[in-house]
Amino acid sequence: MAQTNYPEELTKLLEEYLTDGIISAKERVVLLNKAESLGIDVNEFDLYIDAQQQKLDQAVEAAASKKRGKSCPYCGGLIPLLTDKCPHCGETITPEATDELKEIFEEIENALVELKAGNDVEKNQAIVERYARKARIYYGSNPKIQKLLEEVKSEQQMAQNKFYWEKQRALKEEKAAARKDTISSIFSNRWTWIGLGFLIGIILFLIGNYAPYGGDPMLMVAGFGVVIITIIIMIFSGKKKS
Repeated sequence: MAQTNYPEELTKLLEEYLTDGIISAKERVVLLNKAESLGIDVNEFDLYIDAQQQKLDQAVEAAASKKRGKSCPYCGGLIPLLTDKCPHCGETITPEATDELKEIFEEIENALVELKAGNDVEKNQAIVERYARKARIYYGSNPKIQKLLEEVKSEQQMAQNKFYWEKQRALKEEKAAARKDTISSIFSNRWTWIGLGFLIGIILFLIGNYAPYGGDPMLMVAGFGVVIITIIIMIFSGKKKS
């Protein structure tokens, strides 16, 4: 569960940066560094910054809408107060349509937050796509909705890319661990060393017995000795195991 009760000094700094209505890239870096110095999860606090920025944007938009009238959820045109029919597209504006549009983007926002956090990726990706498709079908002629849907698509793609590379990294680490285990099991197997002993002994014996160079009795003896020692080790290790 994401943390929401952050230290007062951190929230006050965030509020101070939000007074101009937007968190700049430089201000975000300062906030994240401060959070890290306080032992707070940086990724979670980054999501919290986004949520506070969005909350402020919604408040500003609501205040502006109240001042100028409401927007048509179908075409985005301004509707005079006390009017229930859009003068631009002719659609009848009902509270249900406005509430439905609000619900659509709340669902998209919640799913995107979970998607960015890597929680139940496939499920939340499906939720984003379902509600985005619904918004496009019923309110796609609204320029604001078009812009919002483009932003949603961009954020969804970023979340998918992040998930993909994290999955690739996990697979790579898993394969590396499997290779390490395989190599370890090979060299921890007594038969590997016994086989290697036989091979070395035979090679030494053959080199020592190589006629064109006159042979080398010492190498032959060494090779024979390695084979004998390997046989002895094999016999005793077999007895020990049984």
